Amino acid sequence: MSDSHHASIPQNVGDWIIVALLPLVLLTTSIRLEMNSPALYTRGFETYDVASATGIDEEQLDAIVTLLIDYFNSRAASPQMQATTNDGASFPLYHDYEIIHLADVKGLFDINSVLQSAGLLILVCLVSLALAHSRRRAVLHGLQRGAILTLGGLVVAGVLFATSFGDMFVSFHLLLFDNPFWQLDPRTDYLVKLFPYHFWQDMFMLAGGITATFSLVVLGIARFGLKRGPGDGPWQRSAGEP
Repeated sequence: MSDSHHASIPQNVGDWIIVALLPLVLLTTSIRLEMNSPALYTRGFETYDVASATGIDEEQLDAIVTLLIDYFNSRAASPQMQATTNDGASFPLYHDYEIIHLADVKGLFDINSVLQSAGLLILVCLVSLALAHSRRRAVLHGLQRGAILTLGGLVVAGVLFATSFGDMFVSFHLLLFDNPFWQLDPRTDYLVKLFPYHFWQDMFMLAGGITATFSLVVLGIARFGLKRGPGDGPWQRSAGEP
């Protein structure tokens, strides 16, 4: 077996790692952007008239969002705060079991952030290493395949979303949470009053849309690069490239 064949094995492994990592990086990036976007929370409040449903004014709702984002990013020790309704009643916003559920959600967001950061770092390192070895077209092919894989996964998820989101939502919680504290009562629990079922439906759909947009951008860049021929500046083929 030739030395060049032995050398190609780790290169091929790296190429397929790029393909596999791209969907993970794009999805976790989308989720991280959503988690840290106050406008998405407040848009949900407006869409589902949360101020009327809770009796909490918009200034306090903004404060709730700010504290939640700080909590999810470990800048606040607890999401708990005193809230005052329009009739003057003051109370702790969340029950103890809602605090436990938010801690569980924070744990998932922490995992997502670690996966996003680590995945992005590995992806950048693999791409840089391949480019340093004059394997630009292999990188572009890998990114193209990864983008297509992402879009294919989103199509499958979209079909499931359209036909059985309720079952998906329940299965998601049963899989990721080991307690029943996600089962909240909209009559008594402010967490579900603030973020009702359809809010999460919107967030799942938006995460898919953001991920699809990222995928299409990567796919467009990869195909554009592959179509460029010799003599095209930084896209020029290196010697020995297919």
